[in-house]
Amino acid sequence: MNVSKKSETFLESLHLYLISSGKKETETREIVEELRDHLTEAEKEGKNVDDIIGLSPKDYMEQVSREMPFDFRMLFSAFTIFVFGALSYLLLGDIISGGAQLSMIQIIGYPILMVVYLLSLATLLRYTSLHQFDKKKEYMLISVFGFLKISLFIAVISLDQAIDSPVIVFSPLGNIIAALLTIGFFIGASLWAKTWIMIITVLIMIIPEILVQSLSLSEEASLITKSVLIFAGLFLYFWLLNRKEKSKETYATPF
Repeated sequence: MNVSKKSETFLESLHLYLISSGKKETETREIVEELRDHLTEAEKEGKNVDDIIGLSPKDYMEQVSREMPFDFRMLFSAFTIFVFGALSYLLLGDIISGGAQLSMIQIIGYPILMVVYLLSLATLLRYTSLHQFDKKKEYMLISVFGFLKISLFIAVISLDQAIDSPVIVFSPLGNIIAALLTIGFFIGASLWAKTWIMIITVLIMIIPEILVQSLSLSEEASLITKSVLIFAGLFLYFWLLNRKEKSKETYATPF
């Protein structure tokens, strides 16, 4: 017997809240599945999720989170993947543009950017899990944060253009090696995470770069055009995910 839609929504929110609070995936899954079993039995007796947790959903999630240890290894892994992912994307974009190079502003700025973005994203995920928005609103908020990430990138690029700093220029062989390493990183990270979202996101980021290269635009116009195309691509991707999930729910609903 499956739990009710209300209970399932609560379990999904609990899982999201704990993961975004830096808790271990295995322990989080165990807690969620144990609670699912309790809810299944309780609903057979006519009870609901409120009867089982004995608190408001917000208070219950926060209480469970306080009782679980913080997973520093997971946080470090996520930070490493995000930083290397950002640098890999930038290198791949530069290689497509004619040659990779990194300035000190970029080397320092992008890790800081990723820290800000990760903290903001974790805050967003905890907020959405506590307030239990519908999927459409969740995807819209995530799309907005995708645009925030792009805006932060543009801010670092603008700062890099405004301030002279030492630049590391890659040789032709270095470009080839960097391209192979970045592609290998994206494939490896996707296999590790068991999702193709990173590769799809990279394609959404890179394709506008290729398109803009074929147009005769000013530097400012290129940045704006790429930003609009990337935002549109991310929005379309999350919209398609939302439609796919709705289709699954429709087919799963008994007549």
